[in-house]
Amino acid sequence: MKAEITFDAAVFSLDAVKAACYRLLDRFSPEIELDGGKVVCHLSFDESVSPAAAELLTSNLRKEVLDQDLRLRLKVETEPVRNLILAHAFSKTGLIADE
Repeated sequence: MKAEITFDAAVFSLDAVKAACYRLLDRFSPEIELDGGKVVCHLSFDESVSPAAAELLTSNLRKEVLDQDLRLRLKVETEPVRNLILAHAFSKTGLIADE
């Protein structure tokens, strides 16, 4: 059984789609392609997967893509704060000599 899901590349990053597919890799085999402004996922399911189960898995993939996209955006937005916290933490270890 096969299914196709399309994501708008202006809304969801390719990295988010890849990460989501990776998270669900044990449930289907994905083939990802860029088509203009769209990210298209061609999903191949085992023969034992019913149409209802395939529909549920495609729904789960949509949710996972949203989750991964938000995680990536939060990572970018919070990177300066994380770097500041890490720099402060490592400055107290003695790994960096005071000048």
